[in-house]
Amino acid sequence: MTAIDANPVDAGAGSPDLAATVGAERCPMGLPVITARMLAAADTVRRIREAGPVHRVNMGGRETGLLLAGYDAAAKALADPRLMGEPPQALAARAGRRTDEDLLDEEDLFFLPEEQHRRLRRMITRQLTHRRVTALAARIQGEVDALLDAVPTGVPVDALSSLARPLPVAVLCELLGVPRDGRRYIRDYVYGWIAELGAATPVTRSAGLALAEYLRALIAERRRTPGDDLISAMARSEGASTSEADVLSAVRLLLVAGNRPVTTLLASGIATLLRPRDRWQRLVEDPGRLDATVEELLRFVTPAALSSRYARTDTEVAGVPVPAGTGVHCAMRAVNRDPARFPDPEVFDPRRPDNPHLAFGLGRKHCLGAALARAEARLTIGTLVRRFPGLTLVEDVHPSVSTTGHRQLLVLLDPHSAA
Repeated sequence: MTAIDANPVDAGAGSPDLAATVGAERCPMGLPVITARMLAAADTVRRIREAGPVHRVNMGGRETGLLLAGYDAAAKALADPRLMGEPPQALAARAGRRTDEDLLDEEDLFFLPEEQHRRLRRMITRQLTHRRVTALAARIQGEVDALLDAVPTGVPVDALSSLARPLPVAVLCELLGVPRDGRRYIRDYVYGWIAELGAATPVTRSAGLALAEYLRALIAERRRTPGDDLISAMARSEGASTSEADVLSAVRLLLVAGNRPVTTLLASGIATLLRPRDRWQRLVEDPGRLDATVEELLRFVTPAALSSRYARTDTEVAGVPVPAGTGVHCAMRAVNRDPARFPDPEVFDPRRPDNPHLAFGLGRKHCLGAALARAEARLTIGTLVRRFPGLTLVEDVHPSVSTTGHRQLLVLLDPHSAA
């Protein structure tokens, strides 16, 4: 039994009544079982944060560890070199040869063995530069305009299905250099994971296999005839030593990591600005606030609910002993609303003079697509402000489970100002 299991409700790590506070089940060790659904629920996240900055928990019934809800504790943990160990999933993956079917599990892409993860991140970060993102801006703008041109005005339309969901896919295809006639493979794969909530099912398995076959052919073609796209750049980044498998994994990692969080940011961001609507009107009247508004949306929405690290050796986090291999999980939506770091954290305020949010994480595993996500949010919201200053919210439908927090986001696209 590890030190973290031995005394699961010791007052040294958060509230001994966290399970009762958030209505969580207890695992056999007596620890509260924290699920992804709970970390997506604003009221539950608030109660976790108010119960204390550090909690001993069981994550999803799979593993015990620490849950950090305080800003200072999370910022230190995310950048702590002692927490650069491998998760249990990566250790299990080491045991045998991976097949196409093994690689279809979406979660595998986030829990790769350390050396493979480091290699893929290096391949991506060397090529996904600010310069490349800046050069992509005109094409992102073109995709935003094309999607909005196809939407009728004056009648309720679903901003989730017509804009927030298809835009990140289109932008990733532009970035990667996927031709128009090949984008259906990307859409089938990405939308399959959304529909199935990230689960490996016959639908997602079939889409994943079809995508892998298509991408292998595309990678081979870009090796023969390179373009100015990211696949070409990654395929030649390490010379002949760059394997097809690495490029394929890097592309799939980008498709998963660069899609859902942006959809969440756009959908929840639009809803936040329209409820109450005076937030939107202030931005219409002063579009120079756009950059600050996007940064505050990143804090307020926090698209990725969880960021995890694993102890490389026996260590201590926030005064709590953490055995080697134990997970330290940061509840990012609680962290970004910590009143010790952000005054009036429940208030949406783009005028905050200091907004060091951790929406993109911190340290060595800082979000690979941070610059791209910012560009998509700025161009999308800026275009809506310019073209549809009278934009209004009709209905925001929240299901019991959703990867974006929305099932439908009905709006009226009005080109006339409501002022």
